[in-house]
Amino acid sequence: DDLPANKGYQCVFDFSETFLPHGLFQRLVCLCLEYVARNTMGEDSVIRKNYAKLNKFRGQDIELWEDKAHQKIKVSTSGDKDDIVHVVQSMLFKINIDVMNGRLKWRTIVRKKVKTKKSVPKSENIRTDLDGFLNSL
Repeated sequence: DDLPANKGYQCVFDFSETFLPHGLFQRLVCLCLEYVARNTMGEDSVIRKNYAKLNKFRGQDIELWEDKAHQKIKVSTSGDKDDIVHVVQSMLFKINIDVMNGRLKWRTIVRKKVKTKKSVPKSENIRTDLDGFLNSL
């Protein structure tokens, strides 16, 4: 089950001006898991190397991705409360103070997901992509 594409918030923690330290994402996921366990029974959470989906995080589901190539951590929420972004950011501040001695720097980009008026069927997307590719030859 993916999070709704038209509901909730998307947040990017961009470390590209400096660096995204090895293990930071895993520490962040551990703090989020501890938070979920303390406040609810976060059943059916999914944890992978560079991805986590946590259920019942402050009443919403969240997904976290580590994008090592672009030095970013991405967070997506399922609901309309933006306080989750603040909770995750405060966890990053904690890691920065406790582990990195305050040396970590990042930009935070937050946007609310919105429903688009028109959706293009996949077959049209493929056709457009092929047309562009063929025209470039």
